[in-house]
Amino acid sequence: MCGRYTLTASNKPDLAHLSLDIPDRYNIAPQADVLVETDQAEFTVMSWSFSPTWAKTPMNLFNARAETLTEKPSFKGAQRCVFIADGWYEWQRAASPSRPWYHHSDGELLRFAGVYEPASGCAIVTMGAQAGIAHIHHRQPLLLSADASDEWLNGAPAGDCMTDITVDFHRVSSAVNNAKVDDPRLAYPLAESIREPEQGALFL
Repeated sequence: MCGRYTLTASNKPDLAHLSLDIPDRYNIAPQADVLVETDQAEFTVMSWSFSPTWAKTPMNLFNARAETLTEKPSFKGAQRCVFIADGWYEWQRAASPSRPWYHHSDGELLRFAGVYEPASGCAIVTMGAQAGIAHIHHRQPLLLSADASDEWLNGAPAGDCMTDITVDFHRVSSAVNNAKVDDPRLAYPLAESIREPEQGALFL
């Protein structure tokens, strides 16, 4: 899955042309407003929270499995988008307590496959984790190259868009557990990161 990610937009040349005000964010959580590229060939900001048009109450979905995307009623007819990011967090559930790890490509732009419903918002499409990071979590965002991003937005099947993009990873402070904390040090390696909350504490 992917439940938190980062985007330092201020140092991304590929985003310099945008007229949108995109603040640097180090702990983006579901239901936040996020930057995406849509299948209408535009960059826009929408809520990271997907609900199908037929839902009587908001479902607030933030992930969609690539393997069942075309089968799940919730996502049938969903439009395509691409999340713009530069890293994401996953929690290693095998550890007790679970440990957060940061996945990145040395600050380079990352693109996650996504789906959206204009009336509600968007969700990140996930896939089985690559072998090198599967020991942390068994799922990861479906990473797209620039070419695969275009293919995804044009309706190509998820399996045809999967790439072999590899990422680096390191353990980070459990301060990231608190969605209210948004500090660049959250993404630093544990030894350099924001201090760990005391054991049992939910917040700093």
